[in-house]
Amino acid sequence: MQWLMALGAILALVAGPRAAAADTLYEFQVGTWTAGAYSKQNTRQFNHCAAAATYNSGIMMLFSVSRSYAWSMSFAHRAWRLTPGQSYDIAFTVDGTPPIGARAIAIGPNQVEVPLADSTELFQRFRQGQQLRVAAAGQVLAFNLTGTSQVLPALLRCVQANLQPSGSTTVAANPFAAPAPANTAATPASQGRPAAYRAEAVSLAANILGSAGVVGFHMVDGDTGFADARWRTDRLFGMVRIEPKEPPGLISAEAIGVDVASCKSKFASGSIPGTDNEVPRMFTKCGEGDQGWTIYYFILPRKAGGHYLIGTGTSGSDEPARQVESDIRQATLKLTGR
Repeated sequence: MQWLMALGAILALVAGPRAAAADTLYEFQVGTWTAGAYSKQNTRQFNHCAAAATYNSGIMMLFSVSRSYAWSMSFAHRAWRLTPGQSYDIAFTVDGTPPIGARAIAIGPNQVEVPLADSTELFQRFRQGQQLRVAAAGQVLAFNLTGTSQVLPALLRCVQANLQPSGSTTVAANPFAAPAPANTAATPASQGRPAAYRAEAVSLAANILGSAGVVGFHMVDGDTGFADARWRTDRLFGMVRIEPKEPPGLISAEAIGVDVASCKSKFASGSIPGTDNEVPRMFTKCGEGDQGWTIYYFILPRKAGGHYLIGTGTSGSDEPARQVESDIRQATLKLTGR
């Protein structure tokens, strides 16, 4: 149990010797991988995103992508007794490809980190691979790469979501994601959104608000940032975003990343347990009292493919949003035939 409780600390440390300590900004789940975004300790400045999975051997494998898009893999085991700073020669191979020599650096008494090459080919090899084999200290360790096809892109999206909304889009030698175009008034999250998505999202929002009995709402014109459609009343606000391909875990992570980047105060997020045929739900919360805000989200399959992300929020007390979100969710399920 203590080992599981230490997971957050291990994920926070996985940025390696470049960051001696870190704080958790938020966490999310991608399949069997527990992931999160982490800041430099006591600063709230985003530092890296990381994800971990524990194997039957008791070894925990982790992947990390830093704010500069440097990436690494790490391994940890509670029985290891390592000297921090010491390095070890290893070799690894994915699905029997030619082995790659590397250095594993002890970043704690139970954990080593292996910096990985700035290579699109290697990144895709880990994404598409079935098994990783690591030769170290006279033994060979094997790890099934189950879920890396989802978790590695999720980490990239996590980094992008934490950097781009604040305007920090300059990335050196980044083979995984192109920098955002310069001199644009739109936020990076909204760039390249098809006009048809806005039309569909506006129509859906208007229909579900009317069916839910929400009165006095108006749609927000112009750039809607992360959303395809936004609406407001005197006390409430909300959004609809269409995701044509991403799975719910990735959609949740991106939404949380966008919200944490816009929050300049204490931030919290989490999933909301469902009942019956409930859809995936979560919340984000920034600040306290009249100066704070809360957003409730749910994710719903889209008949044309992909998913809808639908959010309902309020400033100050979260009770108005909590009540209306339930009405909106039930109206959406009815309208979409769920």
